[in-house]
Amino acid sequence: MSRPAAPGLLRHLWLLWGLRLNLGLNQGRGGSRLLAVGAFLLSSAPAWGLGMTFHGLMRLPAVAGDGVWPFFILNLLCFVTSAVWVAWPLMSAGVDDHSELGRYAPFPISPLRLLLASTGASLLEPRALVFYAPLTGAALGYASVHPVRHKLLALALYMLFALLNAAWSRVGLHLVLNVLRAKNSAQLLGGGFVLFLTAASFIPPIDTSWLTAVGEGGVDKLDMALIVDATLALGRVPSGLFGDALLQLTYGSTRHALADGLGMLVFTFLGMALAYALLLRFHRGVGRAGPAVKEAGDSDPFAHTRTRFTTLLAREALDLWRNPRARLLAAVPFVLAILMKLTSARALAEFALGASADAWLMGGLCIYGAVVMASTFSQNTFAYDGHGLALLLAAPVELGDVLRAKNRVQGLAAGGMALAVGIFYRVYFGRGSALDFLCAMAAVLAVIPVLLTAGNFLSLFFPVKFHASLKRRDKLPLTASLLGIGAASVGCAPFVWALRSTGTSGPEGRTLALLALCAAFSGALYRALLPLGLRLLEQRKEGVLRAVTRE
Repeated sequence: MSRPAAPGLLRHLWLLWGLRLNLGLNQGRGGSRLLAVGAFLLSSAPAWGLGMTFHGLMRLPAVAGDGVWPFFILNLLCFVTSAVWVAWPLMSAGVDDHSELGRYAPFPISPLRLLLASTGASLLEPRALVFYAPLTGAALGYASVHPVRHKLLALALYMLFALLNAAWSRVGLHLVLNVLRAKNSAQLLGGGFVLFLTAASFIPPIDTSWLTAVGEGGVDKLDMALIVDATLALGRVPSGLFGDALLQLTYGSTRHALADGLGMLVFTFLGMALAYALLLRFHRGVGRAGPAVKEAGDSDPFAHTRTRFTTLLAREALDLWRNPRARLLAAVPFVLAILMKLTSARALAEFALGASADAWLMGGLCIYGAVVMASTFSQNTFAYDGHGLALLLAAPVELGDVLRAKNRVQGLAAGGMALAVGIFYRVYFGRGSALDFLCAMAAVLAVIPVLLTAGNFLSLFFPVKFHASLKRRDKLPLTASLLGIGAASVGCAPFVWALRSTGTSGPEGRTLALLALCAAFSGALYRALLPLGLRLLEQRKEGVLRAVTRE
């Protein structure tokens, strides 16, 4: 009997993309599946708005008729697109979207084939359309005004640019996965943060004195030599090779465009080689047993808990503390704060927002830290619990106490995260008043109850599978993700509304009072809806258990 033929690369590509689609739809049926498909399509809708906006920008007479601004915008968009695409696994901690790396480890597929198929599948996702939409719209808008020779070559260069970003995105993803799987992931993340902070202290911030000239005399008073130098600098890095190639095709210099394409191809191969090495390292770790750990005689965390509820609190706190993804999420707001200082983002914000700049920046970072910490775990509150949930159901404890303990620990973790970020902002930037800090904390207290309330219901109606071997879960269904984003938007609305009402004069006492009132209302809403969530938990506990423990 002959062996069946192995699937080809295109077949593997289709299987991987189909796997992500099924995970995103959570294998729904009937009307729920149609709703999920609609949400899946609507998730790429922002791409149309972004693309049309930048398409129109490139066609403005003031931009289209200038000899510098079109190329500056193109090169800047190339750089931003590459930076966001490559850094996305870190900034979103979205390692669950690529579960095929571990899922396919025991299957008869070579790591190289898996890398090629996974890289290609990453370009067929809704967020890829959103990330590339501004550059796509700007390039088409530029080509509609300035004739580009060899349009097929321009299209091929655009596809090569996308592959370049996809390859280095694999590097970032595989690096994050290897760090999260390491037994000393906390030390690696903490050490990396300290090294990044130390290195950033030696880098001078970007000069923003040109803002004064723009503010006094408009864009015409801006020194164009600065824009020209920035355009040239952006065009000399790998991400700017596509913008430079488009410029060369406009001038009819096919040879230079091909040279830029060759440069992108070389850097793509370098990225794929590094990603392949990191993937091999990850696969070696997947099949390896965990290290033996010696427990000290006084290491029992439950030795001093006096009640069942405090024992549950200790258990949930330990689960969250030992979760590698929580460590990664905890580092992101601090990294963003450092990047803000390096790029002089505060000076830009102060130019646009006046005395309200620190309130916006400090509050935004604090809310971001609270949202990513609370929503990530509260919306999947039983997923990272995994097979331990079965033990809880069999234990002599009230299931409602389990959910209350989870909510309390997740809320305290989100609040503690926001508090640490606010203190770090005040020390690191040396700016921000006590009122700014209090407004930020009040805004956090307003958003956390909303996230916990939404997370309780999403965890019951959209339970996700737990992988005991890789200590992570399946991707959250897209419908649940959109609902979670909506809940976070509702929770953040009071902060945005309160600061917008202050204009550029900075927050006042009534701003703090308004945010405190919204926080009290959110807390009351959480308490009012919690009994309903507990009743639903009793009704749906068997379904939740099957969903998070199925093989």
